[in-house]
Amino acid sequence: MKTMGEIASYVGGELRGDPEVVIARVIHPALVQGSQDLALVLSAGVLEALKRTGASNAILPAELGGVEVPNCILVSRPRLALARLLELFELPAYVNEGVHPTAVIDSTARLGNQVRIGPHCWVGPNSMIGDRSRLICNVCVGADVQVGEQTVLHAGVSVGDRCSIGSRAIIQPNASIGGDGFSYVTSEPGSVESARQNLQSAEVTSFNTQVIRINSIGRVVIEDEVEIGAGTCIDRGTLGETRIGRGTKIDNLVQVGHNVAIGQNCLIVAQVGMAGSVTVGDRVVMGGQVGVADHLTIGDDAVIVAQAGVTGNVPPRQTYIFAPAMPRRDYLQQQIHFKRLPRLSERVKELERKVAELEKRLEG
Repeated sequence: MKTMGEIASYVGGELRGDPEVVIARVIHPALVQGSQDLALVLSAGVLEALKRTGASNAILPAELGGVEVPNCILVSRPRLALARLLELFELPAYVNEGVHPTAVIDSTARLGNQVRIGPHCWVGPNSMIGDRSRLICNVCVGADVQVGEQTVLHAGVSVGDRCSIGSRAIIQPNASIGGDGFSYVTSEPGSVESARQNLQSAEVTSFNTQVIRINSIGRVVIEDEVEIGAGTCIDRGTLGETRIGRGTKIDNLVQVGHNVAIGQNCLIVAQVGMAGSVTVGDRVVMGGQVGVADHLTIGDDAVIVAQAGVTGNVPPRQTYIFAPAMPRRDYLQQQIHFKRLPRLSERVKELERKVAELEKRLEG
């Protein structure tokens, strides 16, 4: 439990009311039940719910400061306040203290101070788990793996041999770190090479008679404070490494191909797919289901709108949209032209009619 005064100080807000009021939980305004609930108001749209439940404690956007609540904290960025609040009232995933009896820890592995390892986990030879890190359950950590301090590997996470995960990282359930890349070659020129050569005809003239595996002997490096969503797969490098930069957040069900390099503080939303050897700059945002072809570069601070298909390099600080992806300005101009097409079509028909009439007159 925290007092209103402690909360106001932590979130950097302006307290109006009693600083000694004790708060037991943070809750949506519509779900307030008692005097120890703190209603979180992110926008004016929930004010009716706040009034209906008669909340006595609330966090409010500063521009709504006139709302009558006995004890309130005014904040300039409500969603940032939400993040800070949930740090204070975090409910971390349970894991037993120490090493669970069913866990298997190789004799050459090293565990830092206050490490917690849950049921049915495996830590392989010569691997290191940093201080206060937690492996919830059914986690597989291969050989020669480095895991930093205060990192959490949730249920079912798999970390392949020789991979490295930094400190304060969070890997959500069933993520795969360090699987082999999707990399193959045909013994003779195959269908993909044929399609690339025959761009005009689009005819496929050679075929995949034999598909040969290219082994992945590189690794994955995940830097500090990275978060990886549930079911996301990050393939190891073929020879070198696949790297995820510090502070980057990756959503659920994302595919990061072999040799990809992602910069710092990027936001990669669900179901994004990046083919091999893509380079992503710092602070890039990719919306859901964006697809990026291999060997492309996405510049710093670029924003790729959801479902865009990126087939060429994206310059820094540009917003790209659609498939194939293009600058948003170009896309909006195209949409304007598309909307004009029916009217232009009617004008063309009218002009054709007039031309036909003139031709008949001339013939006459």
